[in-house]
Amino acid sequence: MVEVTKIGNKTLVMDGKILSLFRKGSLLRQMYYGGYEDFDGANGGVWKKYINIPITTIPSEYAQYLIEIDDTNVSVYNVERTLKAQSAIASEFWSLVRSDGFDIRVFDHLFRQLWFWVEKFDYTNKKAKIWVRLPENSKELNIAFGNEKASESSYNNGDETFEFFDDFLGDSIDTNKWEGDLNYYTVSNGLLQHNSQGTYHNLISKKEFSYPFVVESKARQRPGASPYWIGIAGYTSDASKRLSCLIDPENSSYPHGVYFAGTYKSDNAYANEFYIFRITKKDAYTYEGYISCYGVIAEKSTTVEFTKVGAMANDYADWDWISVLKFADPATFDTPKILEF
Repeated sequence: MVEVTKIGNKTLVMDGKILSLFRKGSLLRQMYYGGYEDFDGANGGVWKKYINIPITTIPSEYAQYLIEIDDTNVSVYNVERTLKAQSAIASEFWSLVRSDGFDIRVFDHLFRQLWFWVEKFDYTNKKAKIWVRLPENSKELNIAFGNEKASESSYNNGDETFEFFDDFLGDSIDTNKWEGDLNYYTVSNGLLQHNSQGTYHNLISKKEFSYPFVVESKARQRPGASPYWIGIAGYTSDASKRLSCLIDPENSSYPHGVYFAGTYKSDNAYANEFYIFRITKKDAYTYEGYISCYGVIAEKSTTVEFTKVGAMANDYADWDWISVLKFADPATFDTPKILEF
């Protein structure tokens, strides 16, 4: 280890490929010449660059944030999809990231890897959605890319990123997570499937959740089925009551619309397409329903407290995933930029 120079009360030290900045003996920052190689799944390769998102209000609690990367912008959103920060730097990301996205890593200001889940990665059309579990006291949110040898990260894990999560891998329902009308649901090809029509059936989480929280899902009416109601719901602890957020897709022979807690409105939804469903539990008795084809349907107050979540349908339907997020937004962010390791 060789001391390079002093800058005021800071000391710059070089050790092989590692350049470290100390202040009064405490490590402030490390830079790695030739790339960074210590994230999991490096396979002998190095990470060349990363998206650096400085945090201007340090979070005092953990929270989930969504990073969207399109052909132009890197954007940061909270769980309500309020834009927190944005910068037109995406072209550099797409020029180096692997075509399968396996080199994506998320880390904080101390280079500690963070839990994340890739909701979407479309290399051809340059669209990515990455959920991050941001710990308390984080000073930066960083996304590494540019290691052509990397394997998929073990930190890409929805169970660790969210309060509750299932993306329905395998070939059976996880009975450690779900109860309810199990006989009417199956898991196949990465989808939860409801296999009946005409009567409502409910798949209900065994876990209960304390407010505030958000339940989300990506779901569709199965291709070829006649339109009936499908979506998600909140349930009481004994599942005797429910608060449903549903869609009845368009069909030439049927009316169509969106529905939440007694509010019905027309929409622009079409059968066989996937939509995002969301119920936000803001306090003990206040809820908001949202479906991506329409937006916010309604905010409702009720005297019943719903503590469980799940899928609900009286039609042949598919769910790609169901997640529960913490309803929190403790951080503010500065403008994202691209940095080299």
